[in-house]
Amino acid sequence: AAYGHEVGKRPWITGDESIVGLMKDIVGANEKEIALMNALTVNLHLLMLSFFKPTPKRYKILLEAKAFPSDHYAIESQLQLHGLNIEESMRMIKPREGEETLRIEDILEVIEKEGDSIAVILFSGVHFYTGQHFNIPAITKAGQAKVATLGSSSVP
Repeated sequence: AAYGHEVGKRPWITGDESIVGLMKDIVGANEKEIALMNALTVNLHLLMLSFFKPTPKRYKILLEAKAFPSDHYAIESQLQLHGLNIEESMRMIKPREGEETLRIEDILEVIEKEGDSIAVILFSGVHFYTGQHFNIPAITKAGQAKVATLGSSSVP
């Protein structure tokens, strides 16, 4: 098994480096802003430990309602770690009444209106429950305008 670490067309040790260039268009970010890592829940904890630095003004984490359960639990864990109230700090966007999926304009509106209090925006690429594909580049652009840290899990 150790043979694959450094030998072959795509050595395991640099496996993430060989595909990070492919991810830049998917997530709408520069290569130096992208990290490809471990299993999903571990990654969320590691990324949030590094990037979620709440302040009295900027303390919310924005995500879609009914996010993958382990995403939800990881966010709750990080909020608790920082001594924050989960109900006040975990901002979940829900679909409009009678609808099953989120509209991009609703997501962008929340970022615009509440962006000054949002520390991290965390959306999956595809919602596990509905199959909705989120426009991550548009969410990234809106988030960057408000200086929030952005993350995406399960990018297709």
